[in-house]
Amino acid sequence: MIDSLSLAVWDTDRRRGNSLKERLEMFSEREAALYLGEWDGGIRHDVFFLSFNECGSPVVKVARSVRLTGENVFLLLISERGRDVTPFFRPTIRPNGVLFHPVKNAELRDMLEEVVSEIDRLAQDGEVAAFVLKSEGVSYRIPFRDILFFEASNKKVQLHTAGQQIEYYDSIENLTGSLPEGFVRCHRGYLVNTSHIEEMRGADMELKLTGGYRIPLSRSYKDAVKQAIVG
Repeated sequence: MIDSLSLAVWDTDRRRGNSLKERLEMFSEREAALYLGEWDGGIRHDVFFLSFNECGSPVVKVARSVRLTGENVFLLLISERGRDVTPFFRPTIRPNGVLFHPVKNAELRDMLEEVVSEIDRLAQDGEVAAFVLKSEGVSYRIPFRDILFFEASNKKVQLHTAGQQIEYYDSIENLTGSLPEGFVRCHRGYLVNTSHIEEMRGADMELKLTGGYRIPLSRSYKDAVKQAIVG
Protein backbone atom coordinates (compact mmCIF):
# COMPACT_ATOMS: atom_id res chain seq x y z
CA MET A 1 0.00 0.00 0.00
CA ILE A 2 2.92 2.36 0.67
CA ASP A 3 3.87 1.99 -3.01
CA SER A 4 0.60 3.71 -3.95
CA LEU A 5 1.48 6.87 -2.02
CA SER A 6 3.14 9.93 -3.50
CA LEU A 7 5.87 10.90 -1.01
CA ALA A 8 7.74 14.21 -0.76
CA VAL A 9 10.46 15.78 1.37
CA TRP A 10 11.08 19.50 1.87
CA ASP A 11 14.31 20.60 3.50
CA THR A 12 16.77 23.49 3.37
CA ASP A 13 19.69 21.12 4.01
CA ARG A 14 20.58 19.28 0.77
CA ARG A 15 22.48 16.41 2.40
CA ARG A 16 19.80 15.76 5.00
CA GLY A 17 17.02 16.12 2.44
CA ASN A 18 18.66 13.62 0.09
CA SER A 19 19.17 11.20 2.98
CA LEU A 20 15.48 11.40 3.92
CA LYS A 21 14.45 10.92 0.29
CA GLU A 22 16.66 7.84 -0.14
CA ARG A 23 15.43 6.29 3.10
CA LEU A 24 11.78 6.83 2.20
CA GLU A 25 12.45 5.08 -1.12
CA MET A 26 13.55 2.01 0.87
CA PHE A 27 9.88 1.51 1.76
CA SER A 28 8.35 2.32 -1.62
CA GLU A 29 8.89 1.42 -5.27
CA ARG A 30 8.01 5.00 -6.23
CA GLU A 31 10.58 7.77 -6.29
CA ALA A 32 10.03 10.39 -3.60
CA ALA A 33 10.05 14.06 -4.57
CA LEU A 34 12.62 16.38 -2.99
CA TYR A 35 12.22 20.14 -2.58
CA LEU A 36 15.23 22.09 -1.31
CA GLY A 37 13.97 25.35 0.14
CA GLU A 38 11.56 25.95 -2.73
CA TRP A 39 7.90 24.97 -3.05
CA ASP A 40 5.52 26.34 -5.67
CA GLY A 41 2.49 24.53 -4.30
CA GLY A 42 1.61 23.15 -7.71
CA ILE A 43 1.93 19.44 -7.01
CA ARG A 44 -0.15 17.45 -4.56
CA HIS A 45 1.50 14.64 -2.61
CA ASP A 46 -0.15 12.08 -0.32
CA VAL A 47 2.54 12.38 2.35
CA PHE A 48 4.69 15.48 2.78
CA PHE A 49 7.66 15.50 5.21
CA LEU A 50 8.59 19.06 6.18
CA SER A 51 12.12 19.03 7.64
CA PHE A 52 13.64 22.14 9.25
CA ASN A 53 16.04 23.52 11.85
CA GLU A 54 14.25 26.71 12.85
CA CYS A 55 10.52 27.32 12.81
CA GLY A 56 10.49 30.63 10.97
CA SER A 57 7.77 32.28 8.90
CA PRO A 58 9.13 30.89 5.57
CA VAL A 59 8.74 27.31 6.84
CA VAL A 60 5.27 28.04 8.22
CA LYS A 61 4.35 29.53 4.84
CA VAL A 62 5.44 26.32 3.07
CA ALA A 63 3.42 24.24 5.53
CA ARG A 64 0.34 26.34 4.84
CA SER A 65 0.85 25.95 1.07
CA VAL A 66 1.12 22.18 1.45
CA ARG A 67 -2.16 22.06 3.36
CA LEU A 68 -3.85 24.08 0.61
CA THR A 69 -3.03 21.31 -1.89
CA GLY A 70 -5.49 19.01 -0.13
CA GLU A 71 -7.42 18.44 3.07
CA ASN A 72 -6.38 14.79 3.05
CA VAL A 73 -2.64 15.36 2.57
CA PHE A 74 -0.63 13.93 5.47
CA LEU A 75 1.70 16.73 6.59
CA LEU A 76 4.46 15.44 8.86
CA LEU A 77 6.95 17.74 10.59
CA ILE A 78 10.58 16.81 11.29
CA SER A 79 12.11 19.28 13.73
CA GLU A 80 15.22 19.64 15.82
CA ARG A 81 14.58 18.54 19.38
CA GLY A 82 13.69 21.36 21.73
CA ARG A 83 12.33 23.62 18.96
CA ASP A 84 8.93 25.21 19.40
CA VAL A 85 6.56 23.75 16.78
CA THR A 86 3.37 25.37 18.10
CA PRO A 87 3.24 27.90 15.17
CA PHE A 88 2.28 24.96 12.93
CA PHE A 89 -0.69 23.95 15.06
CA ARG A 90 -3.27 26.30 13.61
CA PRO A 91 -6.45 25.78 11.57
CA THR A 92 -4.79 26.62 8.25
CA ILE A 93 -1.99 24.04 8.63
CA ARG A 94 -3.07 21.13 10.87
CA PRO A 95 0.01 18.83 10.79
CA ASN A 96 -0.62 15.10 11.17
CA GLY A 97 2.47 14.22 13.17
CA VAL A 98 5.91 15.28 14.43
CA LEU A 99 9.29 13.52 14.32
CA PHE A 100 12.66 14.78 15.56
CA HIS A 101 16.14 14.80 14.04
CA PRO A 102 17.97 12.51 13.73
CA VAL A 103 15.13 10.35 12.41
CA LYS A 104 15.59 6.59 12.53
CA ASN A 105 14.49 4.35 9.65
CA ALA A 106 12.13 2.51 11.99
CA GLU A 107 10.42 5.81 12.85
CA LEU A 108 9.88 6.61 9.17
CA ARG A 109 8.53 3.13 8.49
CA ASP A 110 6.19 3.24 11.49
CA MET A 111 4.87 6.66 10.46
CA LEU A 112 4.21 5.50 6.89
CA GLU A 113 2.46 2.37 8.11
CA GLU A 114 0.29 4.48 10.39
CA VAL A 115 -0.60 6.73 7.44
CA VAL A 116 -1.63 3.68 5.42
CA SER A 117 -3.78 2.43 8.31
CA GLU A 118 -5.48 5.80 8.60
CA ILE A 119 -6.15 5.95 4.85
CA ASP A 120 -7.73 2.49 5.04
CA ARG A 121 -9.88 3.56 7.98
CA LEU A 122 -11.08 6.69 6.22
CA ALA A 123 -11.84 4.68 3.08
CA GLN A 124 -13.90 2.19 5.07
CA ASP A 125 -15.81 5.04 6.69
CA GLY A 126 -16.47 6.50 3.26
CA GLU A 127 -14.63 9.72 4.10
CA VAL A 128 -11.98 9.48 1.36
CA ALA A 129 -13.19 7.59 -1.70
CA ALA A 130 -10.39 6.98 -4.18
CA PHE A 131 -9.63 5.66 -7.64
CA VAL A 132 -6.99 2.92 -7.68
CA LEU A 133 -4.89 2.21 -10.76
CA LYS A 134 -1.58 0.68 -11.76
CA SER A 135 0.88 2.24 -14.19
CA GLU A 136 4.27 0.79 -15.15
CA GLY A 137 4.19 -1.55 -12.17
CA VAL A 138 3.41 1.19 -9.65
CA SER A 139 0.06 1.38 -7.84
CA TYR A 140 -1.64 4.75 -7.34
CA ARG A 141 -4.53 5.74 -5.10
CA ILE A 142 -6.05 9.06 -6.21
CA PRO A 143 -8.94 10.57 -4.24
CA PHE A 144 -11.89 11.10 -6.58
CA ARG A 145 -12.18 14.69 -5.37
CA ASP A 146 -8.69 15.43 -6.78
CA ILE A 147 -9.35 14.07 -10.27
CA LEU A 148 -10.04 16.77 -12.87
CA PHE A 149 -10.67 14.58 -15.91
CA PHE A 150 -9.78 11.43 -17.82
CA GLU A 151 -8.45 11.69 -21.37
CA ALA A 152 -8.19 8.94 -24.00
CA SER A 153 -4.66 8.40 -25.32
CA ASN A 154 -4.43 5.71 -28.01
CA LYS A 155 -5.05 2.44 -26.14
CA LYS A 156 -4.50 4.12 -22.78
CA VAL A 157 -6.15 6.69 -20.54
CA GLN A 158 -4.53 9.70 -18.92
CA LEU A 159 -5.78 10.67 -15.47
CA HIS A 160 -5.32 14.37 -14.73
CA THR A 161 -5.17 16.09 -11.34
CA ALA A 162 -3.90 19.59 -10.57
CA GLY A 163 -0.37 18.26 -10.14
CA GLN A 164 -0.25 14.84 -11.79
CA GLN A 165 -0.81 13.18 -15.14
CA ILE A 166 -0.81 9.39 -14.98
CA GLU A 167 -1.16 7.21 -18.08
CA TYR A 168 -2.37 3.63 -17.77
CA TYR A 169 -4.13 0.94 -19.80
CA ASP A 170 -7.90 1.45 -19.87
CA SER A 171 -10.54 3.06 -22.06
CA ILE A 172 -13.06 5.87 -21.69
CA GLU A 173 -15.77 3.37 -22.66
CA ASN A 174 -14.81 1.11 -19.77
CA LEU A 175 -14.70 4.02 -17.30
CA THR A 176 -18.09 5.39 -18.35
CA GLY A 177 -20.64 4.28 -15.81
CA SER A 178 -18.06 2.81 -13.43
CA LEU A 179 -17.15 6.08 -11.72
CA PRO A 180 -19.12 7.65 -8.85
CA GLU A 181 -21.75 10.34 -9.30
CA GLY A 182 -20.25 13.58 -10.51
CA PHE A 183 -18.20 12.14 -13.35
CA VAL A 184 -19.74 12.51 -16.80
CA ARG A 185 -18.61 12.00 -20.37
CA CYS A 186 -18.25 15.32 -22.17
CA HIS A 187 -16.57 14.15 -25.38
CA ARG A 188 -15.69 10.93 -27.17
CA GLY A 189 -12.26 11.06 -25.56
CA TYR A 190 -12.96 12.77 -22.22
CA LEU A 191 -14.65 12.12 -18.86
CA VAL A 192 -14.86 15.11 -16.53
CA ASN A 193 -15.36 15.61 -12.81
CA THR A 194 -18.24 18.09 -12.75
CA SER A 195 -17.18 19.47 -9.35
CA HIS A 196 -14.17 21.03 -11.11
CA ILE A 197 -16.13 22.68 -13.94
CA GLU A 198 -15.91 26.45 -13.59
CA GLU A 199 -17.53 27.43 -16.87
CA MET A 200 -19.37 25.73 -19.71
CA ARG A 201 -18.75 27.55 -22.98
CA GLY A 202 -21.38 26.38 -25.42
CA ALA A 203 -20.30 28.72 -28.19
CA ASP A 204 -16.72 27.46 -28.07
CA MET A 205 -17.80 23.90 -27.22
CA GLU A 206 -15.37 23.59 -24.34
CA LEU A 207 -15.29 23.35 -20.55
CA LYS A 208 -13.11 25.52 -18.34
CA LEU A 209 -11.90 23.62 -15.27
CA THR A 210 -10.16 24.35 -11.99
CA GLY A 211 -6.60 25.50 -12.55
CA GLY A 212 -7.29 26.93 -16.00
CA TYR A 213 -7.61 23.59 -17.81
CA ARG A 214 -9.78 23.58 -20.92
CA ILE A 215 -11.20 20.41 -22.47
CA PRO A 216 -13.51 19.89 -25.46
CA LEU A 217 -17.28 19.54 -25.14
CA SER A 218 -19.12 17.48 -27.74
CA ARG A 219 -22.60 18.50 -28.86
CA SER A 220 -23.83 14.95 -28.31
CA TYR A 221 -22.84 15.12 -24.62
CA LYS A 222 -23.68 18.78 -23.97
CA ASP A 223 -27.11 18.14 -22.44
CA ALA A 224 -25.80 15.35 -20.21
CA VAL A 225 -23.05 17.62 -18.88
CA LYS A 226 -25.51 20.45 -18.27
CA GLN A 227 -27.83 18.10 -16.38
CA ALA A 228 -24.97 16.73 -14.29
CA ILE A 229 -23.88 20.26 -13.32
CA VAL A 230 -27.39 21.25 -12.28
CA GLY A 231 -27.77 17.96 -10.43
